[in-house]
Amino acid sequence: MSRPWQVRTGPWDGGSVEERIMRARGLDPALECSHDPFLMLGMDNAVARIREAIRLQQRILVFGDYDADGVTSSTLLRQGLADLGARVSVRLPHRVEEGYGLQLAQMEEILHSGVDLLITADNGSTALAPLQLAASSGLDVIVVDHHSCLDTPPPCVALLNPHQPGCAYPFKSLAAVGVAWKLLEALGWPAIEEGLDLVALGTVADLARLTGENRFLVRRGLEQIQRAARPGIRALLELPGVTKDGVDARTLGWQLGPRINCAGRLAEADLAYHLLDTEDPARARDLAVRLDSLNTQRRGVQDEAVKAAERVLEGASELPAMLMFVGKDWHLGVIGLIAGRLSQSHERPVLVMSRVLDNGVVKGSARSVPGLNITQAIARHGHLLENFGGHAEAAGLSVREENLQAFMEALGDDVEEAMAQRPRPALILDSAVDGGELDVSLPGRLLALEPCGSGNPRPLLGLFGARVARCFDIGGGKHFKCWVEHGACRLEAVWWGKGKEGAAFQVGDEVDLAFEARLNSWKERTELQLVLEDLRMSQAPERLPSQ
Repeated sequence: MSRPWQVRTGPWDGGSVEERIMRARGLDPALECSHDPFLMLGMDNAVARIREAIRLQQRILVFGDYDADGVTSSTLLRQGLADLGARVSVRLPHRVEEGYGLQLAQMEEILHSGVDLLITADNGSTALAPLQLAASSGLDVIVVDHHSCLDTPPPCVALLNPHQPGCAYPFKSLAAVGVAWKLLEALGWPAIEEGLDLVALGTVADLARLTGENRFLVRRGLEQIQRAARPGIRALLELPGVTKDGVDARTLGWQLGPRINCAGRLAEADLAYHLLDTEDPARARDLAVRLDSLNTQRRGVQDEAVKAAERVLEGASELPAMLMFVGKDWHLGVIGLIAGRLSQSHERPVLVMSRVLDNGVVKGSARSVPGLNITQAIARHGHLLENFGGHAEAAGLSVREENLQAFMEALGDDVEEAMAQRPRPALILDSAVDGGELDVSLPGRLLALEPCGSGNPRPLLGLFGARVARCFDIGGGKHFKCWVEHGACRLEAVWWGKGKEGAAFQVGDEVDLAFEARLNSWKERTELQLVLEDLRMSQAPERLPSQ
């Protein structure tokens, strides 16, 4: 059954397609600027303590995270602080052996290392016990983070996090690398513009919302990459299969980001850190090749696990409201990706767990669908878990083997009830269009919305009341292709992976198309192509209710 469609705007609202969409999304270039870093609560204290550490030549340690945001944050802080004269080093945790965030064991190690100032990057906001140990031992800590905060501030010299209670910073959706950049801006780093490439990469790869200040930072970061890519980023762009020119947010999110993230997933995040930190082009090329190989390995591990999970579902007459899988040797670095792939293909929440550590504790990663807060669902059964955390769309957890079955049954029952009450989410179209508005200039004009990504996706358009003039399947029945007529216009459309659904439509049918407008080049000809998201028999457009 097709999802209901709702339209934000259309020709009836006046203006060009791109103008209508920008108005409907609330994209105002005047608001896309860099705010004063000293508006962030704690910035004065952070700057004063770092300047003191530089003056006294005290040892500073940046403790980061193993994902792209953590790696770019750590690299940016090391380079900026070193340029300012600091004695600074970086430590990144191991995903499987240590897990996310600052732990007590790591804090004890840091205390014995002789560090004078600790700066966390992309973690630390809720690390109460380790920060209390640091405070009682006389170690100063500055937390640089963007995750949810506790009601009570942690014991540290400064917490830099726009989400903390009482923080007046006007833009709340910075990634951790964005917060790190604001700190270096406040410190007066002369080469602040050169760090924007890392800000763009970390922001996009972490799926931070590309609205407001993030649009400003990512746009400037992309310009920096085009002007003078650092050796590590240049080496990634030179890999086979990676876009060589026209680098945009999609390049960062789909091609560079996964290669940075795979280091922490299957090996050590230090590989990605050294790639971004090195000034040696030869070393950068070597590290980029190693990351590319790891990423290929990651795809293979992920694909095999997805196939194994799909085999479990074969023959089922009806799938449960939530899919749950327990694997023996599924790598902990990819179980979240597996859950995401399965959730997308089956349009329901998925929990993937692994016994890979063989210590009596099963670790899991969950992905949800719109309208179901998976972390809240898991929290209702937190008494059965060792630990858990996450947000509405994704969560991670650990459960002892003896509690696993009870937890799975309780969570499954809860989700089944919640999914039964959940309305089917609508497909939101940014703008209805007339056939006369669809020409080869449109994809170029829609670039005004870039950078596109989380919170600001590529625009989805709707063409209503078109007539199917020709249609057939391609790729052995896997895909569907058609030509439609709307007024005096004849347009080509393709529906990837939807050959079966497309077979329901015939020449002469009056249809509605939901699509992205793309350019298709073939034999030195470039034409507009409608890449379908959905196709249905024609109905009157339904306006999206006012927000």
